[in-house]
Amino acid sequence: MQSDNQDKIYWHEAFFAALQLEFYDYADVLIFEDEHQLSKEALIMDVLVIKKAADVYISKNIGQIFKTHNIFEYKSETDNLSIWDYNKVVGYASLYSAFEEVSVADITVTFVSTPKPVKLLNHLANERGFTVDEVSPGIYHIKGDTFTTQILENKKLGDNIFLKNLRSSLTKRDMAEVFNAYSKYYSLEKESAYLSRIFGANAIIFREVLGMMDANVRQIAYDYFKEIGWIDREIEENKRAAATEMLQRNFDIQDIAAILKMPIEWVKNISTNQV
Repeated sequence: MQSDNQDKIYWHEAFFAALQLEFYDYADVLIFEDEHQLSKEALIMDVLVIKKAADVYISKNIGQIFKTHNIFEYKSETDNLSIWDYNKVVGYASLYSAFEEVSVADITVTFVSTPKPVKLLNHLANERGFTVDEVSPGIYHIKGDTFTTQILENKKLGDNIFLKNLRSSLTKRDMAEVFNAYSKYYSLEKESAYLSRIFGANAIIFREVLGMMDANVRQIAYDYFKEIGWIDREIEENKRAAATEMLQRNFDIQDIAAILKMPIEWVKNISTNQV
């Protein structure tokens, strides 16, 4: 259970970074809050609030419904967006309105889910009597509830590269798309949470795609992985594999250490673990 909770934390951080990347062009008019404390009693909703200037219109597809206060709930690829999740976040929105003294007319709610929440959409349309319109691929507007609401099926989103690729099942084409898009926003803060999660969850595909990128994007990847220490670890892993093979071929331990420029004790440790 602890690993599941940690996994959700990692995806939440990556989602927070992904939204900043998606709305990079509006960085000067949007304020992002990762989680939000509703009261002095530390009632915290596990959602993201984006605040914008009241007189600014967001033309980006997933932000066209935005008002002054915009609440997001993200469900990772292993979580289904249920009816109870929907009710919970709408309840949070009501509490947010009360504690912050914000009109419900100035609040929107957005749910982001990787699998299409078919059961929830059917419930909203057939049992709650709301209108559910897929206004563009993966973007469902819900009409009739207290708050202006939308549900994003993120894997189906077209132009939202950072959101739709926030998962562990990326193809080579998906990964290349992320690299090329991200190279435009390299100076953005908090990018490491997004890259760490995407590359960590798609390590094999990442290694295959890296060699296909242009020089500029490869340099971005190199700088990033050098900063977080991945490159050094990869070098050691390669040396460990080489040492293992040489030991299997009965190379002398001192010769292996000299060839790989590693301490003799390091080679001895590998030799001991092979026994």
